[in-house]
Amino acid sequence: MKFTDSPIIELPVNDAVLSLQQDNGSMHVGSSVWPCSLVLVKFAERWVPLSDTNPYAQVLDFRGKRAVELGTGCGVAGMGLFLLGLRDLVLTDIAPVMPALKRNLKVNKPILRKALKHSVLYWNNPQQIAALNPPFDFVIATDVVYIRESVPPLVSAMETLVSHDGVVLLGYQLRSPEAHELFWELCDKTFHVEKVPHPHLHPDYAFEETHVYLLRKKND
Repeated sequence: MKFTDSPIIELPVNDAVLSLQQDNGSMHVGSSVWPCSLVLVKFAERWVPLSDTNPYAQVLDFRGKRAVELGTGCGVAGMGLFLLGLRDLVLTDIAPVMPALKRNLKVNKPILRKALKHSVLYWNNPQQIAALNPPFDFVIATDVVYIRESVPPLVSAMETLVSHDGVVLLGYQLRSPEAHELFWELCDKTFHVEKVPHPHLHPDYAFEETHVYLLRKKND
């Protein structure tokens, strides 16, 4: 279920407000704003700034870090996390989604204060993956698991793009039982998986069916 049918979504992040235009009439799912992107951004915002008593003080230290977002769509998660301190960010998606992403980047450039990088990326294209210049400190992905056939290249791309001590920040909602089963089967072989307890999510953005996971490489 889509978060809203409104053509404009506004998401407050720290002292800024992202304005995100979506097109619910598009045939491409990436042209709509989906709940997990909002949940992930507000989870991170809740635990930034960092403190000694913060259980996510290390994992959410974005200062000076590079990130890439997979399946960016309208750009919500990437732009939101960039406002929390990322040094560098590349937003990626398939070619048909790029016009919607570029539109939102242009609208939000005054609060982003720089032109963020964006790139066409098909997860099964090793040349496009290599061109992003991995590894990254963070790989961001929200609401990207819904087609079983896309799961193996997605997990492979995440593994290739994230550094050995990096983190995949995953906003997740079950969309397809078949894709769900395969995704977690493959992730278990590659990553240590930590599920964020629901009470740790932002109280205003803690939808019952949405979850946040932290994935770290198994380097053994």
